[in-house]
Amino acid sequence: MAQMSVEGVVTDSVTAAPISGVTVTLQGTSTSAQTDGQGRFTINASTGDILVFSYVGYLRKAVTLTGSSLAVQLTPGSEVLEEVVVVSYGTQKKRELTGAVVQVDATQLRDMPVANVGQKLQGRMAGVQINHNSGTPGSEMSFRIRGAASIGAGNQPLIVIDGFPSASGLQTLSPDEIESISVLKDASAAALYGSRAANGVLLVTTKQAKDGQQHLELSVNMGMQQVPQRGRPDLMNAEEFAQFKKEYYEDAARYEGYTGGVPEVYADPSRYAGNYGTDWFDVLLRDAMNQNYNISYSSGTTKLKSVFNVNLNKQNGVILNTSDRRITARTNNIYNVSDRLTLGLNLEFSNGYNNGVSGLDNGRNIIQLAYLMDPTLSYRNEDGTYPVSFSQPGMFANPNWYLVVTERIRKARANRFLANSYVEFELLEGLKAKTSFNVNTDNGNLRAFNPSIAQGGLGSAPPQLATGRYESSGFVTWMSENTLTYQRSFNNDHNIDVLGGYTVQKYSRENSYIDGREFADDDIPWISAAITRIGNVEAADWSLLSYYGRLNYNYRGKYLASFAFRSDGSSKFGQNTRFGDFPSASLGWVLSEEPFIQNIRQINLLKLRLSYGKVGNNNIGDYTYLAAVNSNDYVFGNQVTPGKSLNGIGNSFLTWETTEGYDIGLDLELFNNRLSFTYDYYWKKTDGLLYAIDIPIQSGFSSITSNVGRFDFWGHEFTIGSRNLVGEFQWTTDFNISFDRNLVKKLGTSDAPIGGYNLYWDDNRTAVGHPIGLFYGYINTGVYMTQEEFETQPHSSTSMVGTARFKDISGPDGVPDGIIDSYDRTFIGNPNPTFAYGMVNTFSYKNFDLSIVLAGTVGNDIADDAFQSTENLDGVFNVRKGVAGRWRSEENPGDGIYPRTRSGTTEDFRNFTTRQVFDGSYIAAKNITLGYSFSPKLSYLRSIRIYLSAQNAFIITNYPGLNPEAGINGLNGLNQGRDFVGYPVPRVFSAGLHIGF
Repeated sequence: MAQMSVEGVVTDSVTAAPISGVTVTLQGTSTSAQTDGQGRFTINASTGDILVFSYVGYLRKAVTLTGSSLAVQLTPGSEVLEEVVVVSYGTQKKRELTGAVVQVDATQLRDMPVANVGQKLQGRMAGVQINHNSGTPGSEMSFRIRGAASIGAGNQPLIVIDGFPSASGLQTLSPDEIESISVLKDASAAALYGSRAANGVLLVTTKQAKDGQQHLELSVNMGMQQVPQRGRPDLMNAEEFAQFKKEYYEDAARYEGYTGGVPEVYADPSRYAGNYGTDWFDVLLRDAMNQNYNISYSSGTTKLKSVFNVNLNKQNGVILNTSDRRITARTNNIYNVSDRLTLGLNLEFSNGYNNGVSGLDNGRNIIQLAYLMDPTLSYRNEDGTYPVSFSQPGMFANPNWYLVVTERIRKARANRFLANSYVEFELLEGLKAKTSFNVNTDNGNLRAFNPSIAQGGLGSAPPQLATGRYESSGFVTWMSENTLTYQRSFNNDHNIDVLGGYTVQKYSRENSYIDGREFADDDIPWISAAITRIGNVEAADWSLLSYYGRLNYNYRGKYLASFAFRSDGSSKFGQNTRFGDFPSASLGWVLSEEPFIQNIRQINLLKLRLSYGKVGNNNIGDYTYLAAVNSNDYVFGNQVTPGKSLNGIGNSFLTWETTEGYDIGLDLELFNNRLSFTYDYYWKKTDGLLYAIDIPIQSGFSSITSNVGRFDFWGHEFTIGSRNLVGEFQWTTDFNISFDRNLVKKLGTSDAPIGGYNLYWDDNRTAVGHPIGLFYGYINTGVYMTQEEFETQPHSSTSMVGTARFKDISGPDGVPDGIIDSYDRTFIGNPNPTFAYGMVNTFSYKNFDLSIVLAGTVGNDIADDAFQSTENLDGVFNVRKGVAGRWRSEENPGDGIYPRTRSGTTEDFRNFTTRQVFDGSYIAAKNITLGYSFSPKLSYLRSIRIYLSAQNAFIITNYPGLNPEAGINGLNGLNQGRDFVGYPVPRVFSAGLHIGF
């Protein structure tokens, strides 16, 4: 009988939602197809043929063809509502989880044109804050799980890739090869990673082929990146700046006896009328392309399952002369030698190339120094040549920042390798032995060259002698792991899952560099052309020996218990405290299995969870517990003799920071699983924080590193999932919100605060009795508008009428004293959000689909460190337009915001004050994607999908800066919330195509 093209759709019989990935097989043949994201499929068959539909978690179904189209509903099997979640050292049914674990599948992350998977995760998980601090091509995201913070040991979570704690992190991965990501949030879920789990754990699982699968998939995405106008510094144009400078000199003559007159370039501001001048920020920017290409092949048989994936990602930066390119190739293989013996091998190679400019991101750097330039200047001469430097009247000498960005060379290359291999053998029914060996290497080099015309900086104009550097770095880490697992069910009532094992891991790295100076010219940008070359080499290593075990028990799937223990021995710590023990226990009660709940048909699942655990943080450096030794030269007998000197006192009792925590959770699913709700309350304390404590000076040193310090954390997390519409038009919503709090309980031996001592660029103070990293400075109350106002209100020794005014908070005796001085600095802002939230809405109608991902925070403050320069009233920089409204005289007092420009009085205004602290609340559209899926007529095509996507589509915020997620040190608790002119995060518009064979 003649074959025809059969089209169909497969849906869930309970929710009516389409099911993707269903294997459709023509019975008795090898012909098969797979449903796409909308549950649709196409296959060649004849009337009377039998199609078999199979998918994990659903009952297998056979359908006899009677026409060229059909709609099939699959019935959930006993496991479909038992979603499998990746956890420490294995998987577990979601309904049996007793810890706080959240998982995101790759199907939820498609069609987002980003190079780093962290961007795809933003806004999707309660209690997991992910910030895009910098738009630098190839840069990493900042993570903070449940407010985790440390004084000096960081707050980034442990990254585990296919069971291996990788030192390369997420940089080595292409998002296209990831199957799922699980986040272990509480101590009980993460306890099996012991001394490295205090900041949470990200478990990344890469894709594996499925039985009966044979697919080839191609995808391409191309996008355009742009820096929005919103948030750019609102600086004066050429005419406004010339007017400001003219008035600056006029006021200097009126109040300070200045006799030099107004420089000619500023004497007639009207000459610049209608001429905006040079927008130096815009000079450095461009619209830039990004591209992503991916090809994958999956083949699965009973014996061998293999996946091959190759990815190319190219991103040109929105600042000139910056770009990043990464090529990754991965193969994952599972070979079932027999019913009892299984071999696995995952290999990945990644080659990265990054082109950048040194001194570009964060701080008083190239970006800021460029836009502070005089806008009456031009970066390019009329004949097309470029000035090398500038020196305007009353301003610092500067290089031409356009040349600095375009002529400097900074090329970095990295080759990363990741391998996971294992052998698993079933010794007895339910008893399996597994041994694995994992390797991660990372080797890179960097070549930098600053030609003579691109040297110098603020106050130091070129030409100057060229400089260069060559760096080489590399590490290798390997891990051997051996485990036994035993699963057994007794009379279908008592179910146990036992894990025991030990792990050995070793890490070694070497770094070297050579600095070159006195280049003859700029023609040869290689270190070998330098006359003077000075270098150094350093090396470090650490090792870890671990023993661990876990027991999961449930009675009739109703009463759940889990107990885990890990003991870590680390070379990073002193001999007296080298081993640490990390226990955990958690309980669960599935109330929906009780008779008094089962009669409530609306409730599909109701579960209570309770957990306790202890984990650690070992990110303290490799040799902190040892006394340091420096090389020093001594003079003996009028001759210089090399020698050594002690540079610190060791502490053999130094050990890891520990986090001990509790979690109470509730999981609820209602109305045939159309509505789900998860709630968690957590409390934890991080104790033994590493801190430099004071010691008697007679020792020869002022401090020693010890475990003295404590932070407490607690919070509430809510997650709601809803299938709003389940018919032909479908709409689902996933919403999460988290309320995280922290309090400093102990710092060192005397509880001396950390930070907040300098008058600017030292914004955060961490003090006992307060949340971590609050902003600390003066409260700005305006300007002394009249002489009477000045004489009747508190002021400092340099104040006078027309200068900045501040609130009198305190004095030497703890009460206001009528004097503005250091006693009047106080807490003026909180960078910790009141709450953070995210929401994902997905819509589909026939072949169309739309997804919108939103994320944001409420209640946090941001310190804009650029204000110290853009509101500098000394006439040395371009300034904000509002400076035109400054105080000039009692007859012309201005708007009461900006003080006068008189020398010796302006410093107070640019010190860190409430003037520089802003509400950082925001809501951002992280991604909007509109797609259309075709039903191909060709037998060899399984699916075709096209889509349009907008990344960072819009931001709604009162913060005047570019990026409300900016952070000079990421989400580091001690320095959170500081925006100091980071590399702009672009908006990206892209189009993509996905073809499945």
